[in-house]
Amino acid sequence: MEDRVYSSKDNNDNLEIKVPITVSKFDLREGDILDQNILYYDNLKPGISLTKGIINAIQNIKEVVNVRVLRSKKLIIEESTNSGAISEKDQTVQNISQMDLKFGFFSQEYDKKIAEAIKNTFDSIRGKDYQEATEKMTSKIYESIDTSNIGEGVKKVEFQKTIYKISSSIADVFSMSKVEPITSKSKIKALNMSNNSVTSNFLDLIILDKVSFINSARSIIASMINSFGDDNKGFVLSSMMMMVNESDYVVSHSLLITSISIVIAKELTKLTYEKISNKSNLDPSILKIVSMKTYGFDDMVSLGLAALMHDVGLRKHFGVFSCEFEFPKISMSKVELHSSESAYFAQKLNLDINIQRAIYEHHEYLDSTGYPKGTNKYLSRYSYILSFVERFVDLIIKSPFNSNPLPPPLAINYILKKEISRFDKDVIFAFIRATSSYPIGSWIALTNNKIGFVIGSSSIDTSKPIVKAVLDSTFKLLPEFELVDLSQDDVKVSRIISVLELMEKYPNFRDLYFD
Repeated sequence: MEDRVYSSKDNNDNLEIKVPITVSKFDLREGDILDQNILYYDNLKPGISLTKGIINAIQNIKEVVNVRVLRSKKLIIEESTNSGAISEKDQTVQNISQMDLKFGFFSQEYDKKIAEAIKNTFDSIRGKDYQEATEKMTSKIYESIDTSNIGEGVKKVEFQKTIYKISSSIADVFSMSKVEPITSKSKIKALNMSNNSVTSNFLDLIILDKVSFINSARSIIASMINSFGDDNKGFVLSSMMMMVNESDYVVSHSLLITSISIVIAKELTKLTYEKISNKSNLDPSILKIVSMKTYGFDDMVSLGLAALMHDVGLRKHFGVFSCEFEFPKISMSKVELHSSESAYFAQKLNLDINIQRAIYEHHEYLDSTGYPKGTNKYLSRYSYILSFVERFVDLIIKSPFNSNPLPPPLAINYILKKEISRFDKDVIFAFIRATSSYPIGSWIALTNNKIGFVIGSSSIDTSKPIVKAVLDSTFKLLPEFELVDLSQDDVKVSRIISVLELMEKYPNFRDLYFD
């Protein structure tokens, strides 16, 4: 993508430089310069200065949600100041405006304040008893390990560090149960709009080599954790709601990958803890495996960054494209190179090597059938999760790579039967345990002649889903919604409903995910 940064006639005034920023179509300003093509409209091309009439025309285009423009740095600062610039020491990510976040990619001052807000957010979730909880966890793990051959010196110090990291990660995950998840449809839509807009801006700035700081991107993951905590339903369904914005495939896809990855990381941590708790005389070497499969907040943020950036290479070559887009055959080599190019952008940002590798390896499999290298050696700890989620989402979402998506239950069944050798079995089990064998968001018809979607797994039998019944058998809205626990009620699944059938018979089905 061409680097389009404009400046005023007065080159001495740095604030008059116009920089790229992605905003809601309802936040467009007269004088903004369009920095993208608007689908299907030949007269709306990069370089056009927006007038009131053009802005009205763009706002009336249903398919357009966010627009990338060039705006003066001075105006961005003024709008950020007027919105209430972040300064309070107790600020959390929920209080930061979109404009503050977008300016954080340029400004060291704002980046530091956003970093502080992320820290405050996680400290708030952890609570005052976090240190005590971590120390208790450390003692419990110590009791399960055979320490007779640990020795002294450096080896003992490393052993202690590893146990403390595992303990603090487990304490982080358990603290997420304290979060009161948001359930209001209006609040979730506002969160989605902010995450969508900031992510879109982040990816565009990466391509233009204009990202100086990345705490604004980290705040997206922190905001998800602070919004949903231990509520797997909230993570998954809120991101599935965004798939209604099919005009920007890379952004909505990346945010869905991020959400599901966090859910798996959280559940994998719980699963790993259960495997080692109440055991004794475990070999100390097991700690290396345990540390690979326990995720604290910092690990979740790193995993989330890899998920947000993993397809930026596609955006570089094809810009903003919809789920209906068809890649030209002549461009398939660029598609195959997107993992490498996305990882290169992460390298330029000097991100952690495990983030770079996860981006590079998100299409690699344990049976060596993936790409770009077709290897299963020395994969990043984040790659095990990212590659599974990428494959699962590719199967269930209509996209340029899949015109006939599978319902989620059939997709996970397909993976279990035909592709299980590709993935870490603990990752798959953590996903199923977190969402049931009918993954969250699956639509199913029940034997009581009602249709609903899965919101979680039963606490009595985690293989059985809890269903929110919202439609009758003719796809008409029920007067009252009903929760059905298939582990208790005398109701069974009569059939699985595909997204394509839903789109035909109840197009606004995603609006039913939240009240």
